[in-house]
Amino acid sequence: MKQKIHPLYWLVFLTAPLALWGKWLILPTFDDWNTLSSPNMDPEWAKYFLSFTSVWRPFDAAFGYLYSLCPEWYPRLSHLVIMAGHLVNTLLVYLLCRQLSIGRQARAIATTFFYLSPCVAATVWACDSLNQTYSQLWGLLAVLLYLRTKGWRRYLSWLVLVFLAVLSKENGLAWAVVPPIVEWGMKGGCQREQLRPLFREFMFGAFIAIAYATIRLSLPHTGDYNPDYQTFDIIRKAKEIGMLLVNTTMAVDLISILHAPSRNLLLGALTVLLSLPFLWMVFLRRPGLYFTEKGLSLAVSALIVVSPNILLSLSMMNAYASLGMAAVLTGYLIDCQERKRPITIAFLLYLVSALIVEVHAWYCSWQSGLLGRELSQKVIRMTGEPVDRVTFIIVEDDYPKFSSFCVVPSDAMGWGFEVQHENHYQWPSEVVQVRVGREATENEIDSLTQVAFGEGFDCVWTIRHKDITVKKK
Repeated sequence: MKQKIHPLYWLVFLTAPLALWGKWLILPTFDDWNTLSSPNMDPEWAKYFLSFTSVWRPFDAAFGYLYSLCPEWYPRLSHLVIMAGHLVNTLLVYLLCRQLSIGRQARAIATTFFYLSPCVAATVWACDSLNQTYSQLWGLLAVLLYLRTKGWRRYLSWLVLVFLAVLSKENGLAWAVVPPIVEWGMKGGCQREQLRPLFREFMFGAFIAIAYATIRLSLPHTGDYNPDYQTFDIIRKAKEIGMLLVNTTMAVDLISILHAPSRNLLLGALTVLLSLPFLWMVFLRRPGLYFTEKGLSLAVSALIVVSPNILLSLSMMNAYASLGMAAVLTGYLIDCQERKRPITIAFLLYLVSALIVEVHAWYCSWQSGLLGRELSQKVIRMTGEPVDRVTFIIVEDDYPKFSSFCVVPSDAMGWGFEVQHENHYQWPSEVVQVRVGREATENEIDSLTQVAFGEGFDCVWTIRHKDITVKKK
């Protein structure tokens, strides 16, 4: 007898169109305007397909070039491709759970857990997350095909998919070692006859990593390295790891707790309380499950795929990198429990909290995007006529930001890049930022304005929080 579709999957089917509609309304802010996948109007566009600054992401560069031909497609095309990628990743989590013989109920919870986890908010509600989404997609697919194939097909698919993952985003290189670890856990055992093939597979994974490193280091490099990638603050890393664990295992509305202008401690406390039963029953109640072969392999795999971000930069978007394997681990932990009904009830409470977090994150992202467009259109109206070169004086703002959801006004308008987009890149041809402290006086700003005019700039825009002034030469 054919089994009916599990009710939890209907949550995915029914909310996916709503999520796409909500994503369609999100406008670019902050890093969305300087990512490689944003419209690239640089005449030397080809250099972005090579190693640029600290990254090599030719797929992002391809979207940037495409948007240079059709800038009106930005960011809607990215929204469609990112949402499609997230849905495919959700399907891959389901297929991996089935491949690992995780039961029907646990599999449904793991799949829905991945789809709605707060870890996806900074990815799904962003415009610049193509790299993060598809790095995971190719990685999860590499693991699935590795488990399903043998011989040359296994090695060829592994090689190709890891390269696709790492060319999407650098942390994709971690998938070069994850598949054999997962298979070792699935077979369950530390006997010598199982460790020998594991070592051989690791050697092939090392070959993939060396091949990628050789190709990348042989490519020309342009731009300056990101200084954030060259520093390591142990206190900051501890905080980032703590946030990663909270976002992965719970559905807590951190915006309501940590962002002062949006603070609603009652709502934040509610999401904590709704998440606690699921946290306890799945992740804390039986810690010994993490030390079984399957549990250990999945936990180590989740750690490995996020390890590059832990070493370099671990933002809320980067938490998406490990979520796929964390969701499969969640399915395994649930499947090992004898009483599924209490876990199901706890998960339903978790889902209520997750929906609150997702809607709030969407609303804040939507509002930030609207603010950026409103300020950019205001600048255009105040400028009145096309200008060629602009100095944008940004007075530092006391307004706190929170991830990509709540951004300061100057960041919301992309430091002037959105004005170019609103004008279909007809004008201005150049926007140069000048940042001054929040204590800057009008005399100091007037002095900077005269310096800009003396250097040949046609216009000076000044923004202090949401207040904008325009002066022409």
